[in-house]
Amino acid sequence: MGLFSETFSKKNIYSIVTVVVIILLTAGYLIFVLPSNEKKEDAKNQAILKGIEKQLNEYIDDQIKYISEDKIKSLGLSVYKGSSTNYIDTITIDKAGTNDLQQGTIKLARKIRIAGPPKIYDKDKNPKVKFNDTIYIDLGKFLNKISATTPFTSFYICPVEAGGCKAEKMFLSKDVTLIDQDSLILYGKNNGPFNFKKSVKRYYANQINIPQTTHTLFLAAGIEKSYFQANVRQINTNLLIFSLIFIILVVLGINFIKPIVSSYKEILSQIDLVGVVFASGLLIAVLVVFGTLSYWNIAVKNRTENDLKELVNKIDKSFTQQIATYQNWKNKGSLFEEIEGNSEKLFGKIYLKADTKVTSLDGRSITKNESLAFQKPKNITWHKFDLKKGTKNSELLKYLDSYFRMDNKGLITTNLSNTYPDIPRKYADRMYFKILQKKRNNQKTNPVLTAVFSREDNKYQLIYAEKDTIDEKNPKSENNGISGIAFREYFSEELELPPGTSYMLIDRRGEVLMQKDAGKNLYQNLLYGSQNNSKLLDLLSGVTPLSFEIEYQGTPYQIYAKKLGVKSNSPVYILGIRDLSHLNRLSLFTFTNGFLVSIFYGFCLLLITYIYSALFYSGRVSMFSRQHFHHLFPDNSRTDEYKLLLFVSGIAILLATVVSFITSPSIALVFCITLGINVVIVNFLTLSIRSLEPKKELIKLLLIIFFAGLCLPLILFFNNLLLFAVIALFGTHIGLIFHHRNWKKEKTDLEPFAKKNLGVNKKAYTRFLTARLMHQFVVFPFVLISAYYVNELNYFAKYYCSYLQTKEQDIKDKNAFIIKDRITYAYNCNCDEKSTEKPPIVLNNKNEIVQKANLGFLDRPATYEIKNFTFNKLSSNYYINSLAIILYKGNNLFSFLIFLSLLLGFCFLAILAYQLLNFYSNRFFFYDLMHAAHKKYYPCTKHLLANDHIFIPMINNDDIENLIQVNNNTPLATCPDRKITIDDLFKDGKNEDVKKNEISPYLRMNFILNYHNKQLAKEYNSIWDSLPNDETRYVLFDFAQDQFANYKNKDIIISLMESGIIDCHKLTGRLQLMNLSFRKFIMSKRKSDPNFIQSFDNETTNGTFSKVRFPLIVIAVSALLLLMYLNKDSYDRVSVIGGSIIAVLTLINKFIDPKTT
Repeated sequence: MGLFSETFSKKNIYSIVTVVVIILLTAGYLIFVLPSNEKKEDAKNQAILKGIEKQLNEYIDDQIKYISEDKIKSLGLSVYKGSSTNYIDTITIDKAGTNDLQQGTIKLARKIRIAGPPKIYDKDKNPKVKFNDTIYIDLGKFLNKISATTPFTSFYICPVEAGGCKAEKMFLSKDVTLIDQDSLILYGKNNGPFNFKKSVKRYYANQINIPQTTHTLFLAAGIEKSYFQANVRQINTNLLIFSLIFIILVVLGINFIKPIVSSYKEILSQIDLVGVVFASGLLIAVLVVFGTLSYWNIAVKNRTENDLKELVNKIDKSFTQQIATYQNWKNKGSLFEEIEGNSEKLFGKIYLKADTKVTSLDGRSITKNESLAFQKPKNITWHKFDLKKGTKNSELLKYLDSYFRMDNKGLITTNLSNTYPDIPRKYADRMYFKILQKKRNNQKTNPVLTAVFSREDNKYQLIYAEKDTIDEKNPKSENNGISGIAFREYFSEELELPPGTSYMLIDRRGEVLMQKDAGKNLYQNLLYGSQNNSKLLDLLSGVTPLSFEIEYQGTPYQIYAKKLGVKSNSPVYILGIRDLSHLNRLSLFTFTNGFLVSIFYGFCLLLITYIYSALFYSGRVSMFSRQHFHHLFPDNSRTDEYKLLLFVSGIAILLATVVSFITSPSIALVFCITLGINVVIVNFLTLSIRSLEPKKELIKLLLIIFFAGLCLPLILFFNNLLLFAVIALFGTHIGLIFHHRNWKKEKTDLEPFAKKNLGVNKKAYTRFLTARLMHQFVVFPFVLISAYYVNELNYFAKYYCSYLQTKEQDIKDKNAFIIKDRITYAYNCNCDEKSTEKPPIVLNNKNEIVQKANLGFLDRPATYEIKNFTFNKLSSNYYINSLAIILYKGNNLFSFLIFLSLLLGFCFLAILAYQLLNFYSNRFFFYDLMHAAHKKYYPCTKHLLANDHIFIPMINNDDIENLIQVNNNTPLATCPDRKITIDDLFKDGKNEDVKKNEISPYLRMNFILNYHNKQLAKEYNSIWDSLPNDETRYVLFDFAQDQFANYKNKDIIISLMESGIIDCHKLTGRLQLMNLSFRKFIMSKRKSDPNFIQSFDNETTNGTFSKVRFPLIVIAVSALLLLMYLNKDSYDRVSVIGGSIIAVLTLINKFIDPKTT
């Protein structure tokens, strides 16, 4: 057949259309979507570069205005320290001086002008004394901080002359190759982005004017191309999980749609039934994994919110108490009264006096020389706070920098400081001064809180200022200015924060006033650097408290925000922050592992069932027989057993759930796995033997299983005896199998059990199978996902609590701060050993249980902010357990709603599983025909060759004797050279070979069937030839394979039942052929009639399902490949999911495919 023939086109039209559509969609994505994402990513990076330009300008401006202590001494400005008449008026760039750019340093000439009576005269006796100075601004320090807070890794700066970058005057280069430098110089007039062919970087550029000079710099910042492309292709974690779910559903859909869309020509076999049941379980498992994942994400974020709320409240309380204390000191001590009464004493020093010892605020003793030097200026006075050392107030005093007052021009007129007075200068350009001096139309102006950051010391100074009006009659009087307090916060030294947890103070414009890591503070604006910031806008508009998530410079964060309780004209917001990167990685890791392990667990239970059946029926049924799963198919005589096993499964579900809620993750997971394996043996043995008192037999079995199969292995397991635990578990099961496999020797007559066949028991059977799926694909995934999350939270807490315990032991003065008030817990995991909800962990625990229960299939999540912090082994010690998914601190109603939603979710999944099984079982088992046959409606007449003996896989000698088929038309004869007939060969119960079991029942049965296949060939061929058409033969051949047929051929099945060829099993009620030898005759057609088999294969493979199967596979593979391309970091995870699904279905097919039987 040609590839482009008309037949091929008709047969594969759906596949061709699917491939074309996918190609068009992929082309559309590559042509339109990816370029659009690139533009968005470029816009984001250019916005970050704009922020760097602003930071650089302000950094240079700060350096221009900064005067170090060495400069003060070298310029002779020390005489102005503490002056009441002289102050620094301006600091400007001297354009006529030497300004140069060289080797990463900006050399600038500046003028420092002193206002007031001159103490050093220049040539013109100018009262405004000016000092000429040269400063050197090292941009390397600036870029080091920038590279730590932005995605840019390379920087290139050069002077701009004549509109272009001058290569010979290369200013600064960091991680930029020579080829890239040449390219940047060539395109230096553009802003980018630059994507040079031979470069591994993508560059963005702009020209920056140096303040107060004519110099312009060309600034280029480079980002790794791999990082850029990853961001362009990056899929949100939730979207990635939904995409994986889509792929899984498409793959599972292949099993679901075959019984529905297949044409009447196509066959439906036992593998299709097993595939549908397994796919139903996997569908439920996907929903459970995703649902449990969502619940745990909600629980973790709720606990994170509680942590951050606790942190924010501590900061708010600390700030409020600190400012209130300083204000009380100021008002109570009348600190400025003495200074105000003496115009020559405008500055003072604060010191601490404890008994007779005088110390500075930092605890250092004041020397005699220092005391004399400080008292020398007449305008300086000393003040003391007689505070008891070691008290809270004495600690707060260490963080007080000064009390000050400014006039209406921004000049400090009074300053009570903890250091020697500096040179006075004007602060009219400060934000807080402008706000307080702004006219309010007689409205009261509230105080203002702001922060000043020193880039030299990486420290913050906070300013709390308020309007101070002394001369109310004359608003323009110099006495009308502002007064305030300059101090350093102390809560940062009090707080103990888990890894990835931080805090910020921002103003109403989103500007970061201060944050935990002072080294990262470079004029950051949270509003401009974040995406999806509608919640942040709500916060800045005054909506608090507020919990929300933002993405700042590509990193997701959870934030709890609150307006600072300190009264302020311009509101300040406290933000508790926790990095969500690890949670997102954990979500993806848990989803992929949870689903894969659930597949693996389900397949292992299926494999264990197969092995147990092979042992149970060894010598009676072929190892590759389809009979090994027949005990899971409906049996009308087992209604009582189904009801009992439903109760057992319900107890097992309840036990596994309760254990997961009251124990550690390792115990819960190991218990659930062990319990699941024991449920398999209970179901198998109960449905493989026959008893007139099934309840009594089941109780005996359960008692043995409970003590020998559950308790004993668990005891051995938790004593680090894994091998002995496994031997005890499976040894118990194998012993039970060999004990029960001979049950039929005592019960040769199955007629009493046939009387229990009271007709179709579809409801009892479906409920039993639903309960089994619920235990296997609902409870286990729930316990597994909970174990992953609980274990990770506990290990996170263990790392943090161990650190706290060590630090607490090292603290000498425990009265300085209360330890409990210092701690912000990790996910509400209280480190208190007395807590009953959160038992203490044992450090350096050598218990190796954690290693035995570690079921990791994929790479662990990326390393977290702390070193060596990866997904850890399951632990038997814990602070929280699975109950954390329900319990919400301080919100019992929400906890009840979560519990109720879990219960409703379980009921929904149970109903879904029941309806799926009920829907598909109707299409495989022909319940209506089973009912009609039970009521003796079919067949109309029994076929002469029909065998009414009840055959089950557990055959015995009696079954062998009844297997010998009698041909009424041609009596069995003895060949002349034979002295024994087939009757005498196996019917003689006194035969010694038979008694000694030298020949297994399986071999004897096979011998008889082969004999019948030869002796009754004429009669069987006559029946075969009498069938009305090939379609009937196809259906009969299909049914003979595994006693399943396409329900769309029900009319043909009915006609075969009318003729007596298909009958109903007296015990199980399921449809079967009239005898076993005729079934073997039909199956032998695969060898004896190759033309028929070729015709059968051609007809049954050319149906509707054959046409839509390949398009579905193409869709699934295409989506999988697209995810691999878009998210290369998750390539292994995605490929393993797709590969594992295919591998599992292939293995199942290998075991029960008719061609291998």
